[in-house]
Amino acid sequence: MKNYKILIGLFFILTAFTFTSCENEPIDSAIDLDDFDNGGNNGPSLFKADFSGATWTATSVQAVKSGNFISIAAEKANGEGFGFLVEASTTGTYPANTNLLSYNPAGSEYGYWGTNFNNPTENTGSITISNINTTNNTISGTFNFKGYWSDTTVTNILPVQFTNGVFQNIPYITQVQTGDTFFAKVGGTEFVDVDILSTTISVGSQEFISIGAQNAALNSISVSVKSSLGIGTYPITGNATTDVVQAIYDFNDTNYNAASGSVTIISKSATRIKGTFNFVTSGATPFTVTEGAFDVEY
Repeated sequence: MKNYKILIGLFFILTAFTFTSCENEPIDSAIDLDDFDNGGNNGPSLFKADFSGATWTATSVQAVKSGNFISIAAEKANGEGFGFLVEASTTGTYPANTNLLSYNPAGSEYGYWGTNFNNPTENTGSITISNINTTNNTISGTFNFKGYWSDTTVTNILPVQFTNGVFQNIPYITQVQTGDTFFAKVGGTEFVDVDILSTTISVGSQEFISIGAQNAALNSISVSVKSSLGIGTYPITGNATTDVVQAIYDFNDTNYNAASGSVTIISKSATRIKGTFNFVTSGATPFTVTEGAFDVEY
């Protein structure tokens, strides 16, 4: 999938803040899972999956339909949860290894992803979107995937199989993205983007606006800001726990986090954000990203 590297960059940014409870659409605690209507057209919201010998059921859930992407976040109050970002706009079955299907344990910035980083072509499962109800604005489907631990420096954590995944009647909002622009130079050379993706994702009680761009070589630049921020300039210090803005440069399948720099919000409305950025990455040979600019719907 051509946008996969953008998704990876955005996901690394967002998981650096550590997922906690998303507060959007509570799920009815009185649902009888055995009696639940699997038709997906009526009834309360439900998100569940089986793994590690038990059935996991979310207590809060949200979905966004934006251009050619659908995102779903489902969590419990302790912060553990599933996050999906799928290149899809219609019903169908989509592979796990070329989209983002993940489960994050409570309190961890890492999780189990439906991608084998040592063998990206491995068929790790799929997500099926079986119904998009455009009258009630709900989405339903199923999923199964084999999750690999996302911290590739740790080799002793075995994969986890997630089975019997179901999401039913999940309310979604629609975001329309038009006229988006992105520009940057890496080491003084223009980064010529061929794809731009912008999205909002809730992380705990905070919401983040994330912008990603990818070039023909499948390298990507990703920038994320807290959606509560107004016009102004915000520093990047490299401390993911305190920085309100983040950036990553993905080059040759390696993510380089911004260690210094800044993001300036020039203008911002309820649906659009315009700004500039520059940063220097971490790593033995840092990358310098300059003249960054974006103007996108989110």
